[in-house]
This record gives sequence, structure tokens and C-alpha cells, in this order.
Amino acid sequence: RTSHQRIDSPRGSRSRAPLLVLAAKGKGGDKKGGSKKGVSALAGLMKKKQEAEEAKASVAQPGSERASPEQYRDPEVRGLLFALATSYFQATKKYLVDGVDLEQLPDALFNANFVLLSHDRFLEGVTDPVFTYANKAALELWDTDWDTLIGMPSRKSALDDPEVQKDRQALLDKAAATRAGVITGYDGWRVSVAGKKFKIKDVTLFNILDFGGDKIGQAAVFDKYELEDGTEVQVKGGAWEAPQVELPPTEADVAAAATAVEEQAAAVRQLKEAQGLTNQDPEVQAAVAELKARKERLERLRHMQEEALAAAESAFEGADSS
Repeated sequence: RTSHQRIDSPRGSRSRAPLLVLAAKGKGGDKKGGSKKGVSALAGLMKKKQEAEEAKASVAQPGSERASPEQYRDPEVRGLLFALATSYFQATKKYLVDGVDLEQLPDALFNANFVLLSHDRFLEGVTDPVFTYANKAALELWDTDWDTLIGMPSRKSALDDPEVQKDRQALLDKAAATRAGVITGYDGWRVSVAGKKFKIKDVTLFNILDFGGDKIGQAAVFDKYELEDGTEVQVKGGAWEAPQVELPPTEADVAAAATAVEEQAAAVRQLKEAQGLTNQDPEVQAAVAELKARKERLERLRHMQEEALAAAESAFEGADSS
């Protein structure tokens, strides 16, 4: 299973206080079978309490971990996200996230300032599609965690109401039958794992295609929703920024660095030959230090250029052999 790698997220637990049952004796002593009635009542109470705690445990508590990096960075999930992001661009001519590479994609999408979900419709044998991916905003909106949502039938994200389910299914079918594979501007009521109702707004639904162009699922993305009282909420993302990546130098960069070294070397010679200064003079020492710094920069640029060329050659060799 991205999606979505499945991680165990810690769930809070509460210690149970011992339950004391006091049975009052009636006049004339205990009645026959009275102790059994007390035990039966206690068992029923304990069972109800356990069921309530189990139901509560299925809902991620505020502040708890929704998903671990191991889950949303899993290689299988990474592959799904690449297909998802590529399909979105093909359908809308827009980027889900801009300025990130394949390595950064899982973190960028998980912490994005929009809700992103996918399920496995179209896969062979699938009659009741299940969720294959949900980012942090989606997990928070549905009041749950990765372990609970991933693998859950996606129909359960909507109210168990014939009209609501019919409306949802019609949307999915329409996207599936559309040549472009995308539906925009959809609004519809949904329900969280905890039972909270909300309306997702201006949803874009699109088909996910693999490298061969075959449909492998559908995904939905939106950045606002409405509460039952009419309050509209803008989705907020997590704290993630794309790391600054230093691009490999161009031939012009290396040539400019080499010219800078030559110019500084000439300046050092001028100080010594034309002015008669020596290595003990401060002016020469400063010029030599600058020359050393420029040489180090030149070497670093040449090394980066060599690494970039080696990586490109390796990529081409891998493509030829596949």
C-alpha cells in the first residue's frame, strides 16, 4: 500500500480507574441470583465503556502525529505522487507544487496548503475503491491519521445517505468518462471520521495515469471548505519550504572564475615586481589571500561541473538500458 508506505502513529491512551460497585442489601437478606444481576450490569457497563474508548481511539487527537515521514516518503507512495502530480499537470496545465524535484515531492505535497486525496479506482478487481493517499491537511480535515484513512473505502468520506452517495458517484463517473479526465468547481458535503460535517468547495477531481497512459486512480484537490454554520475555512499547510538548491555551474561561470584567478595572480606579480614588495608586506599578504580564495572557488565550480556531467551521463545510461 503511499500512497500515500503505512506508518504507526502514536495514539494517546488513558488509564482506567478501578470501578467499584456497591450492592445494597434489601431487607431480609440477599435475594437469590442478586449477585449475578450485579455482575451482569457491571459487564454491560464495562463493555459500553470499552466500545466508547475504542471508537474515540480511531479518531486522531489534536496535536497527535497524523502520519510519519516513513509513510508518506515510502517508495511506493513516491511513485504514486509522481504519477499524480504529472497527471494533474497534463489535465490542468498547472503545477500542484512548483519548484520541487522528485526527492522533495513527498514532503511538499504532504505539507501543502491544500487538501489532496486519492483512491484506487480503475485498478483490476477494485469494486469498492479505497484511499491510497491523503496529505496532512486531508488527515486533519477528516479528523484521522494515515493508518485509519489509507485503505478505508473512499465512499465513507461522504455521508451514508443515498442522495449524497449518488451525487459523489456521479462526480467520479463523470471524471472517469471525460476525455480530459478532470472536473472542476465541485461542491459537496462530506463527513469526518469523528462525524463532523463540512462542505468541500471548488474541488478539482482528476484521473491519475501511469507512464503508459493507463488510469490507475483518481485524486481530488481543494483549498477551502465550509462548516455547518456557513463559516468558510481556508486550508493551511504545514511548515515546509523547498531547500535552496545550488545549480551546477555553466561553462561561462567556470570561465569567469578562471579569469578572476588570472587577474588576481597578475595583481600579486605587479606588487612584487613593479613595487618591489615581498611576502612580508601586508599588501602582498592580502592579495595572496584573495588569490587563494579565487582558486578555491574555481576548483569548487569545476568539481560541481564534473559531478553534474557524471550524473547526467549516468541518467542517460540508465534510460538506454531500461
